[in-house]
Amino acid sequence: MDGSDVTGRRIGAALIDFAIVFLLLLLLGALFGNTTAEGASVSAQLGPLDSLLFLALTFLYFWGTEATSGQTLGKRVLGLRVVGADGSRASGGATCIRNLVRFVDWLPLLYVVGAISFFATGKRRQRLGDMAAKTRVVATGTQADEPPSQPPPPSDEDVLSSVMR
Repeated sequence: MDGSDVTGRRIGAALIDFAIVFLLLLLLGALFGNTTAEGASVSAQLGPLDSLLFLALTFLYFWGTEATSGQTLGKRVLGLRVVGADGSRASGGATCIRNLVRFVDWLPLLYVVGAISFFATGKRRQRLGDMAAKTRVVATGTQADEPPSQPPPPSDEDVLSSVMR
């Protein structure tokens, strides 16, 4: 199944994951935010260290879930999985690269760069993080979840005929 078959589900999964990250931001704002904001009991105005904590927790959410199961919560709900380019399970290093580049994909405002690369890659539908990490997103339960099987070894006749040429 190529990337164009899962486009709508990828967008839906991104929206679910964005909602989770937004809830994380609200939680951090409640814990560490500016409580003197005019007209509000709590503000999501975070200081520099709080912002770094938010970015670190956001990265850990995406990397941790994809490294352990190949799925964020959004991908799990919508039946998607991150795999290596060859269809095998994506390594922890690949998911780390994929999610470090996610911050570039988010530029300038929430996935603008990622959306451009996503639609510019044709049927592969890869964002920059997928290209850098050599990963792709597929529907769960497809053959792409399994690594491709190795061809059978050549028969003795095939070996002899290739040597005799």
